Amino acid sequence: MTPRERFLAVVNFEQPDYVPYWYAPGIGIAHIETIERWRREEGYPSDYEHIEEFWGGEGYFQVALHTGFVPDFEVERRDLGDGYVEIRQYKSVTRERIDNASRYTMPQYQTYMFEGREDFEREMRPRWDPHHPERGRPVLPESQPDSALSVACPSYFGRLRSWFGLDRISFLMHDDPALIHEINRAQTDLFLDQAAWVAERLQIDAITGWEDMCYRGGMLISPEAFAEFCAPYYREVADFARRIGAAVVDIDCDGDVSELVHCLWDAGVNMLHAFEPTHGGSDILRIREELPRFVICGGLDKHAMADPNPARAIAEVDAKVPPMLERGGYLPGIDHGLPPICHYRPFWHFMNRIREHCGAPEAPFQRHGPPE
Repeated sequence: MTPRERFLAVVNFEQPDYVPYWYAPGIGIAHIETIERWRREEGYPSDYEHIEEFWGGEGYFQVALHTGFVPDFEVERRDLGDGYVEIRQYKSVTRERIDNASRYTMPQYQTYMFEGREDFEREMRPRWDPHHPERGRPVLPESQPDSALSVACPSYFGRLRSWFGLDRISFLMHDDPALIHEINRAQTDLFLDQAAWVAERLQIDAITGWEDMCYRGGMLISPEAFAEFCAPYYREVADFARRIGAAVVDIDCDGDVSELVHCLWDAGVNMLHAFEPTHGGSDILRIREELPRFVICGGLDKHAMADPNPARAIAEVDAKVPPMLERGGYLPGIDHGLPPICHYRPFWHFMNRIREHCGAPEAPFQRHGPPE
């Protein structure tokens, strides 16, 4: 099977030649600082340009849609002299590490990009014109890739929270609900225009999205608010996916997603990653019982690699991967990239055990052998 055929078999609850370790968008395998420490202190041997190749990861072939602001807002950067920079874009002011592009930490928001309807009418709506003369079309491969081809759909809450801030967007849902719908309508129209152009030329296998609308205690908005402001647009995305033959609409969300998955499923979304298990939330075994046909990606606790002894990491795999594989529709993965507190030795055994359960062929890390 090709990686694409393998992915489609898994998400359609069919039998692949083996189940891959899935390199989900936005999740990664390990932080740059982690790999650097492993090389320096723990004998990490990889000289591979892409870490996912070393660990045998498989993932999407992503086609970037032109769904941003055109023209984009000008960005100003000011070196603060303490390893941080101040970034200004329209009304937003953030402070972040000077090397944040490669060593990501959350920016410190001082002000946000937008405030309300005036910003939408004057600045946002005109820049989302699908037919703006400066808006290009996506760059496509010459033929259908061997990996599952994906395009990204809008975020219907998470992106708005980033633009307006959590407090303001929450008030706007009450004070000007029509504005939230107008923003999400404009985003959806632009997405459908771009994605339909791709679908006329290649087969889209997955539509991927991002929300981060949960924290360790659950959703940041109520299921009722999701049903009002997000679900109608996800249904449009899901209906489009069905029309073009895309197998999944796959959403990325942090935090405890145990309630969100039901909201997404009701709106036509059939896949999510990364199912953070910390604090007892996002229990993939329980969610599989509740939603037997929902495609689950991830759910394996990265904190198991904080113990230098691999026993905890192996136990994490053994407890979850076999029963999930038996039910189907599961792509194993850690809940997020490994921070520097995690160790190379337990992760080697963690990944080795996953491939044993999945019947996967030997990956480069296995050919190097286990660390001492």
